[in-house]
Amino acid sequence: MKLDKKDRLILINQYKILAKLDANDAHYYNELIQILENGYEIFYSMLDQWIDNEMPEDESRFVLNILDLYRAIEDLKRRTKDENLSKHSYGIFNGFDGNNESEYLGFTRFLIEIQGKFQEQKQYYYQNDHLNSHCPMVSKYKRMLELSENENIWQMDIETALKILDA
Repeated sequence: MKLDKKDRLILINQYKILAKLDANDAHYYNELIQILENGYEIFYSMLDQWIDNEMPEDESRFVLNILDLYRAIEDLKRRTKDENLSKHSYGIFNGFDGNNESEYLGFTRFLIEIQGKFQEQKQYYYQNDHLNSHCPMVSKYKRMLELSENENIWQMDIETALKILDA
């Protein structure tokens, strides 16, 4: 990352303010100030290490689609009280792998915790480690969405739902 002197000055001033406002992290902010004042470019990555890369729209849409599918499955379970659907190993949304799919997991948690969407998933939140599946799920969910592509998920029957969950 390259920063011109004006950008460095603006950041230095911001970190000085933060150091005054947050005594617990003042040492950290003062370190960043020293890096910027002295132009230690090798450490500039410390300035933005806590900012994630952008999540592409298609990946966000994928998460929304799988959550919609599970919303429809939850609705079907509620309406039918079918035990096969309720006891299916993928009958509840398992979330995403925190090690390998962290951007998906983070976005899912944001949707549920911060935006208050997909609240039907809250009942499973603690049951499955805050939606951390501890195993990769993206390929499984893509297969499920592919099978549901030509279905009206809000009008699917139990047989169709089970077929989708078995994908």
